[in-house]
Amino acid sequence: MVRKAVVLVTIGLMVGCAAWGSTTTVGARAAMSIPPLTRLSWAGAPDAGREILVSVEFPHLGAQGSESVELKSAVVLTVRSNVPWALVVRPIDPSSREVVEVRTGRGEYRPVQLEGLVLARGLPGVHEIVLDYRVNLGEAGWSGGRSLTLVYAVEG
Repeated sequence: MVRKAVVLVTIGLMVGCAAWGSTTTVGARAAMSIPPLTRLSWAGAPDAGREILVSVEFPHLGAQGSESVELKSAVVLTVRSNVPWALVVRPIDPSSREVVEVRTGRGEYRPVQLEGLVLARGLPGVHEIVLDYRVNLGEAGWSGGRSLTLVYAVEG
């Protein structure tokens, strides 16, 4: 009988300890959203944003009979984005439309339009874009000058 009591007490203690030492798990979920971030910067300039102005000076070779000036690697832009993006260029001065042509890499030169020209598209990450310019000095309606300012915008 004493033995039965000891066994019952032992079983009771084991059950009690198991119940006392049990843990309860509670599940929870957290939602986090990362806003789309897209930045455009120009090598050598402190400005950065979704839209930047880039002025490039070029030699005036019209006196030597040249109708156009080609500037290789005239501008180097860096796009930083966490979403897919597109790089668009447009002239700041309406009279300079189609005076400048732009290309990326070894592509074809394309004229810059008032409504904008898509130069490149990309996926999230950091991308360096090297641009060549060809400026048509003989275009009617353009005052010429020694510099050209274009607006670059990154959309995405």
